Amino acid sequence: MPAGGGAKARERQESQRVRILEAARKCFSEKGFHGAAMSAIAKEAGMSQGLIYRYFASKAAIIQAITEEQRARRTQDLCAIATFDDLVDKLVEKLHRWRAGDEDDTFDPALFLEISAESSRDPEVAAMVAEQEREISADFADIVRRDAQSRGLELSEEALRCRTMTLRCLVDGVITACVRDPNMDCAQVGTSLRRVLARLGA
Repeated sequence: MPAGGGAKARERQESQRVRILEAARKCFSEKGFHGAAMSAIAKEAGMSQGLIYRYFASKAAIIQAITEEQRARRTQDLCAIATFDDLVDKLVEKLHRWRAGDEDDTFDPALFLEISAESSRDPEVAAMVAEQEREISADFADIVRRDAQSRGLELSEEALRCRTMTLRCLVDGVITACVRDPNMDCAQVGTSLRRVLARLGA
C-alpha cells in the first residue's frame, strides 16, 4: 500500500460515518425513530443501505453513536461551566443555534425527545439512556457544587442532591418547551431561568 494510503482510507471511513450520522439525525428528528427506516437514512445520506450496514449493524447502533457523540460534546460544554449564570448563557446560546439550523452543533432538542421516547420502548436504548442520565446528573451536580463555591457556600450531600434534581428538571423542561413552542422567546427563557436559579443558589 502506498505511503499514506492507510491514513486516507481511515479519513474516508470517518467521512462516511459522519455522513451517515448527520443523515440519521435529520431523519430521526423529522420522522421519529420508527418512521425513519434505514432506506430513508440511506436516501438522505446519498448511499446504499448495504454501505450503511458496513458501518452500523442496526438502527440502535446508529442511535448509540449519536448519543455517544452528544455525550462527548455535552461533557466538554458542562465542564467549562462554573456558575448558574454560565449555564443559562450556554443553554440560550444552544437554543438559538438549534433554531438557526446550525449543523456544526450536535445539540438537538427534538432528537433529545425522540431518544427519550424510544427509551420507553426499546430496552437497548433504555440502557444507553440510563447510563447517560447518571453521567448527566454527575455533571450537573458538579455545576451546582461549583456555583455554591463561587458564592462561598458549602452544600450538604442532601442539599446537593435536591438542587441537582431541581436543576435537571428546569433545564429538561426548557428544552421540551422550546420544541413544543417554536415561537418561545429564548431571551425571555434565559431571564426567567436566571431568576429561578438565583433562588435555587441562595
